[in-house]
Amino acid sequence: MKLRLTLAVLAMLAGMVLAVAPSPGNAPAAADEAGSAVTVTGTGPWANLSVTVDTTEALVNQTVHLTWTGGAPTTPDYGRFDTSFLQIMQCWGDEATPQREKCQFGGLYTDTRGGSFANSRQVDYGSTLVDPNEVYAIPSKRFVPFRAATGAPEVIGSRNEFFDANTTNEIPYARIRPDGTGEAFFEVQTVTEAPGLGCGEVLDGGGAPRACRLVIVPRADTEVDGTPAATQPDHRLVSSPLSASNFAHALSVRLTFQPVGTACTIGVNERRMVGHEPLREAVNRWQRSLCTPTTVFGYSQVSDDTARRQVVSADPGMVFAGRAADPDTVDPTRPLVYAPVAVSGVVIAFNVERSANPVGDPQQRLRDGERITDVKLTPRLVAKLLTQSYRFGAFFAEQELAGNPSDMTEDEEFLLLNPEFRQDSFLTALPDALMPLIPTDAAGVLWAWINGDAQARAFLDGTPDEQGMVVNPHYQELVLPRYDFPKQDPFCDAGQPGTPCTQDAHPYSTDFHDGARAASRGDTLARYYDTTSDPVAWKKIPPQLGGLRAVLTVTDSASAARYGLPVAKLRNAAGQFVAPTTQSLLAGVASMIPTAVPNVVSPNPNSTDAAAYPLTTVSFAATAPKALTKAAGRDYATFLRYAVDAGQLPGVGAGQLPEGYAPLPDAMRAATRAVATKVEKDAGTGVVASPSPTRRSPAPAHTSSGAGSGSGTGSGQPVVPLPSPSRTDVGLAPVSATPAQPTGPAGRYALAALLILGGLAGAVGPVLSRRPKTRPIEGGGS
Repeated sequence: MKLRLTLAVLAMLAGMVLAVAPSPGNAPAAADEAGSAVTVTGTGPWANLSVTVDTTEALVNQTVHLTWTGGAPTTPDYGRFDTSFLQIMQCWGDEATPQREKCQFGGLYTDTRGGSFANSRQVDYGSTLVDPNEVYAIPSKRFVPFRAATGAPEVIGSRNEFFDANTTNEIPYARIRPDGTGEAFFEVQTVTEAPGLGCGEVLDGGGAPRACRLVIVPRADTEVDGTPAATQPDHRLVSSPLSASNFAHALSVRLTFQPVGTACTIGVNERRMVGHEPLREAVNRWQRSLCTPTTVFGYSQVSDDTARRQVVSADPGMVFAGRAADPDTVDPTRPLVYAPVAVSGVVIAFNVERSANPVGDPQQRLRDGERITDVKLTPRLVAKLLTQSYRFGAFFAEQELAGNPSDMTEDEEFLLLNPEFRQDSFLTALPDALMPLIPTDAAGVLWAWINGDAQARAFLDGTPDEQGMVVNPHYQELVLPRYDFPKQDPFCDAGQPGTPCTQDAHPYSTDFHDGARAASRGDTLARYYDTTSDPVAWKKIPPQLGGLRAVLTVTDSASAARYGLPVAKLRNAAGQFVAPTTQSLLAGVASMIPTAVPNVVSPNPNSTDAAAYPLTTVSFAATAPKALTKAAGRDYATFLRYAVDAGQLPGVGAGQLPEGYAPLPDAMRAATRAVATKVEKDAGTGVVASPSPTRRSPAPAHTSSGAGSGSGTGSGQPVVPLPSPSRTDVGLAPVSATPAQPTGPAGRYALAALLILGGLAGAVGPVLSRRPKTRPIEGGGS
């Protein structure tokens, strides 16, 4: 156990970005990616190497899947990377022959699993190893400089202002299996995430956004001077992939991007739309196909509650949420209409990789670093994750949770469902999951699923499971459903500066997207107190190393698909473990419960349909036609008709339905078309507070959030109830101007700070002074 904890800490303190590929059995509803895959082959010693990149066009910040054949096996078969592996990076520029100075590589120079300089930009290796083709290997240079797309002066050395261990997307070591095959999951970055690359940026002269290159440098078992790696003292390849002789064999694939920034022409009228996160991926695709010379459609992500407050205001525009507004808040002279526009689901996504025991089964060692793609979860297991009931998920004195497993991989309930976790060694723990800070209707569906399961409800009420595991006492008798994810472990050590509180070691993600992206990187978002720095300071823990990742996150199916994350199969009320495929999401829609509001159905996470995914959700458009101008009604009707017609065609192109959604059933499409007709007909017949169109500007969108929780059992009523009258919300006023790309990390973290300042932190659980004497830090949870 002590060895595992030590390795967990080491894995948590260093790492890189890789995502996990969905397997056919548990992938979110798929889109058609035909025509975008590209295959390239090596030359010379690598003539048999063939690498395929599955998606290369119309990219955003997302994960792409690389597969290869024809390589020589990596040695050794676990842990280290001595010889024969691939090194993968993203480079800016559109030259057929990529330029190494334009490549984002070297941010993970502290990863010691390869040779001395194999993960760095240094190309001067001393007098015993000299690259005969290298021009930088002189005392005044020694490093391949990084030349940023911004035009800034070249940066020479291992550190630079453009990328580091927390932000780089490089894969310094990609393993080749004994049969010559392999795979990697690479996070493609745009100018928003990597300003030094500038990919997707529309330059001042206009035209197509900047293209970039995905570069793969194959490594064999000989060095830049032709000598075998076996002649080196540690039998490893020493040199950098950027060394001239190595980079000469680089394979590259051209990547094209959707334009980053505004989706449509700035300066034309914008129809404001605000709504919840589950629809964001779809609207981002639809916007570009709806641009006209006179009208564009903006979309500001806000909480469901903020959207409902907006639609009952004097200037409703069009909003999107998971439930209808409280009828008591609606002006009867300006009735609301609702129209379904998208089907998706709440998911538990994961990024878990096998960590082979170096002295264990040789067959298991051959699978070292491979990604787990099949996980089954019950409502009770998810309840354990969400209530900090594993010992490593919270800080507790020994007597309080002493009998509980340290994390999910030691829980017999989990192991009985997922026996392959008995066969592998996992050096990082799975004690909890990343959860969004912002309350959402989708969270209510998840909690209702848990609440409707007898075992899970009994566990929350204090009944131990069959092995004696008990709920964290600070969650006992939790009132469900609710619409947030409380962190009620009260630990914080006011008397010992530098030791982490609950939300340092187990922080929130900002939203679903943030959680999915972090999980794809192996990033727990946690912080640690660095006593070695001067001055001492809190620092973010870098992402886990590739091959040692173990992160779970609560997210939506579209965000999971965007970042290539597999998702858990969840047990439905019929006892079947179901993943959110197109078929299971549509079965979930068919199981939904009609409400008193026309066209609005309530999720039914406790449906007994064996084919239904239990956490299926629908996004509904809502507006008050009589509060719109005639022109606004016409434009919003256009949007609705597009959303349920061309917008339901799965694909990766502009205007298509992204992966992670299921096409709307025909009956729902027909209902939305009828609503579109009513919106167009009734608009302009009531009292309009003010002109609805706004002038589009390049200002970034503001978002807002609500806080609070619902209550009730749902018995005999829609399964996810409306909030109670006492529910309070903290929000920011929505602003119509919206970038085509989702808000970058800085914007999302700023939003989180504003929410906390507005009182959300108080709503999701107090943090009191309480600490055990000792407690290790893990890297596997949130």
